[in-house]
Amino acid sequence: MLLFVSLVMVCQAQEGYGLVFASKNIAQEDRTSLDLAPEKPIQVKGSYSLSFDLSFQPFFRSYFGYVFRITDEKRQNIDLIYNVRAKAFYVVTGNAFSGITFSIPQDSLFHQWNTIRLDADNETHTLSVTVNGRRIGAIRSPVVSGSALRICFGANYRKTFRTFDLPPMRLKDVRLFAGGELQHHWPLDQTQGTTDKDLVTGQTAQIKNPVWMRPAFTRWQLADSFIVNGNAAVSMDAATGTIYISCNDSLYRYYCYTHQKAAQAQALPQLSPAGLHAVFNPVDRQLYQLLPDSQQVAVYDTAQHAWSRTLNPQHVTGYWHSNLFFSRFDSSIYMIGGYGDFRYKNEVHCYTPGSSHWELVTMSGDTFTPRYLAALGHNQAGDTAYILGGYGSTTGDQLLNPHNLYDLILFDVKRRTFRTVYRMKEPEEQYAFAGNMVLDTRRQEYYALTFANDRMNSSLQLIRGSLKEPEYTTMATAIRYDFYDIRSAARLFYTPENDELTVVTLFSLKNNTTQVRIHTLQFSPYALGAPAPADKPTPQYVVRILIAIGLVVALFLLALGIAALNRRKQPPVASAPVNQPKPETVSISPVGPMVSVTVAYPGVQLFGHFTVTDREGNDITRAFSPLLKELFLLLYLHSIPGRNGISSEKIHEVLWPGRSVKDAKNNRSVNLVKLKSILDKTGAYTLVKDNERWMFRFEGPAVQTDLDRYYQLLRRDPGNTAALVELLKQGPFLQETEYPWLDKFKADIASHNIELLGHFMEENPEAAPAFMLDVCDCMLYADSLHEEAVRHKCRALVALRQHSAARQLYASFLKEYKNTYGLSYEMEYAEAIAHC
Repeated sequence: MLLFVSLVMVCQAQEGYGLVFASKNIAQEDRTSLDLAPEKPIQVKGSYSLSFDLSFQPFFRSYFGYVFRITDEKRQNIDLIYNVRAKAFYVVTGNAFSGITFSIPQDSLFHQWNTIRLDADNETHTLSVTVNGRRIGAIRSPVVSGSALRICFGANYRKTFRTFDLPPMRLKDVRLFAGGELQHHWPLDQTQGTTDKDLVTGQTAQIKNPVWMRPAFTRWQLADSFIVNGNAAVSMDAATGTIYISCNDSLYRYYCYTHQKAAQAQALPQLSPAGLHAVFNPVDRQLYQLLPDSQQVAVYDTAQHAWSRTLNPQHVTGYWHSNLFFSRFDSSIYMIGGYGDFRYKNEVHCYTPGSSHWELVTMSGDTFTPRYLAALGHNQAGDTAYILGGYGSTTGDQLLNPHNLYDLILFDVKRRTFRTVYRMKEPEEQYAFAGNMVLDTRRQEYYALTFANDRMNSSLQLIRGSLKEPEYTTMATAIRYDFYDIRSAARLFYTPENDELTVVTLFSLKNNTTQVRIHTLQFSPYALGAPAPADKPTPQYVVRILIAIGLVVALFLLALGIAALNRRKQPPVASAPVNQPKPETVSISPVGPMVSVTVAYPGVQLFGHFTVTDREGNDITRAFSPLLKELFLLLYLHSIPGRNGISSEKIHEVLWPGRSVKDAKNNRSVNLVKLKSILDKTGAYTLVKDNERWMFRFEGPAVQTDLDRYYQLLRRDPGNTAALVELLKQGPFLQETEYPWLDKFKADIASHNIELLGHFMEENPEAAPAFMLDVCDCMLYADSLHEEAVRHKCRALVALRQHSAARQLYASFLKEYKNTYGLSYEMEYAEAIAHC
């Protein structure tokens, strides 16, 4: 029970919540107001205290306005106002300044929660203010005498007093005490809606025009998405919060503080080589592009809008996904690790701007395993960098046991040494890291992005970890990330002035362009996500709920124990013989007579995720390295009906480009031996070389693949839609497996499926809704924007009374359609489902 409570408190401490007040630069009627007593006044006797946590939003020109106003039954008022000229808060009683004024340091005011407490005593008519535990001042005033209070924060829409002057502020945990006892607590911890309930009595506060903080702190927002020409590289000027995205013909600037993008055409095109690296030098305030292979460096001239030299686009880097950073310690750029030419690197290259000097640094200390796909972060002084995880191998050879790494390595720039800080426990689901991380050296923490590097349809997950202990926690929602190692990149940036994280992802498209996506997340490692001060009492209702949960759990466990004792007292029952599993028979009745479909478990499954099982039914997919998997698919898919095998030259071109014929042949021979040793476990097969072309096939029905059964179905019984759907329900063909040569196979299969299932859909519009859902899903695997499939699926969902799911599906389709084609889909929801 105590563990449960602790976990709840920890989770709350990691999340940011509160209410943002819309104020300046918008219409008065759209500004935010929080009314704690919209129906009837709050009754108080004797003394009372109003406490709340406050911070201001940065980057506004004016901060003048009312933080709150308290009025009573005598029409007396107590106000807290911020004076922008004096940069101070003033307490107003009635029509005069009370004499209580205070200031909060700018860094604390904008980036931390500040607890302000107003203590009033109606008997002695005294008023005092405490800020962050420090008492500011106290006064006596006849205004402090009311017992029926109305409390309003921000804009005030009441007839007796209307004001729309308020500072751009953030508010949370509003508490009202009476006689030292907590009477009301409005946490302002909502994601939507215009009300917030008091946790003690349930009294509802009314909010007009709310902007809730929790969604902004837990959900990444797509700030921009655009396509640039050629290959792109990303860097950041941390001093101004400007992200630079360079490409062939332009330099794009994204301003993190205003969320605006500007493009500047280059005077001369710069044909950026693939795998180009970029870094911003904060000393000379210049943007650099680097190719370590050929030691090429180009510097951007902001006056001429051109690069100092043209890089040779033929020099594709052998250092993909290297980690690099600028060190203020010695004013040099360091580049660590990387991948290219089938080798992982552990080299450290150093380039000093202003000279043509490149140095291959000789490192000492602990062994640094060759790797790429690691995250790097460095301290402010630039004399220490941390490298987290990655993917590589002990020898650096891609063919020799490549694997994910989960260590934290300290790179000492002064001593030029590596030191292993710790190694994390290997997770069940493997992952790699985006190219950089954000360090909080004061708290000895880091923030990084992880993603599954064994699939195309991956996602970026933000984590917070320790620089001392091998532990981390996940934060916020995930971001969709299309991963293909030499075509993808992701960078994480933090701008403390507006408490925001920014992620830039790049994906190289096939038409020599790059898709750029920018996501943002409200984030503050310093305090905005922290809980309120510990000296505030926990609401009694929370204690009562936790006690009730504990009692329910205890009774449940007691009931389980009694049931277990009763079972032990019963005489033993003879166990039934265990039968071997048989092929599963599924009955489906889309239209007409029932059809019986036998579902076998193939040796190789290609629809859905690539899966291989041996004779005993054990999953041996993990035995296939990425290279062996691609080699097997090359052999198998080029041997399906209508294909006449694949030549050795084609295999060499795909798997070992640029290698000599002798090296490629040796690699092919070695990997064929490895592949055969795995396939021997599945059953009989044939691999022959006939007329200089390799042919592969499984022998007999015992080791059939689902693709074999797919082609048999198309030849023998193309009208058996139920059998086809049952097979295709496993998922898209070779889901999350992406090779350039594979696109043709995927397109052919997708075309067949759309044609067959589309014909069924047209001929049987009134088919059973449940079966129609399966048909539509199979079509959408082939084409996620197939209009007829989306509309029929919506109609089927409506028939099954899943109206909300249908509307969500159609809304998602409209959004994806517009993002893909740049146009709005012409049909509204009601019209679309009516014309199916």
